[in-house]
Amino acid sequence: MKVFIFDFDGTITMVDTIDLILKIPDEDQVWEIEEEWNQGKITSYECMKSQTRYLEGITTNRILQHLKQHSRLDPGFPKLANTLEEMGFYTILLSEGYDLSIEFHDVQKQIKEIYSSKLSIDDRRLTGKLKVSNERRRKYNKECIGCCICKVDFLHQLGRRLPVTKSFAVGDGRSDECLFQSVDVSFSLNPELKATYQVRNLSEVLEVLVNSEALN
Repeated sequence: MKVFIFDFDGTITMVDTIDLILKIPDEDQVWEIEEEWNQGKITSYECMKSQTRYLEGITTNRILQHLKQHSRLDPGFPKLANTLEEMGFYTILLSEGYDLSIEFHDVQKQIKEIYSSKLSIDDRRLTGKLKVSNERRRKYNKECIGCCICKVDFLHQLGRRLPVTKSFAVGDGRSDECLFQSVDVSFSLNPELKATYQVRNLSEVLEVLVNSEALN
């Protein structure tokens, strides 16, 4: 079985929807926390947990309207997802991003399994709490940034329950960097990340899959 792993923010979407949502509170502290993460003072997990607290009290409707106004899917995603299904791939989405964004874009109809960070909601308002898919269990490299979702750990889990013959991944962020070292074929939308192929969008991913030796 061939497995294809998608990142979400900045990969399936044109922009990072985490940052979009975090702009709603208009709090300087949110970006101060981000800078601490950029400097390596805190883990990705600690960063996202702290930032989510500033979303407390915001309605889900306000977030969805904000996403409707500012967020778009990569135009190449539907065709890539459909082609992967036709080719017999098992597709998975692994994202540190918010489940609310993923559900808004309705990608669950085209991907077999989805794992992401979940926003806690009470009476249609965010509580400021975040539940992650799997906190870091072990370090797979010495530069581990302590993600909310350890994509390499998920890959190992997947191999224990499915007969994976070849693994593929596409992404653009630091949470994908470690995964790229563990899959057979990787596609990076970020030129700073080392991968099998450097691409600009998901249409280019499809082009590589159709016209190269990547599937062999």
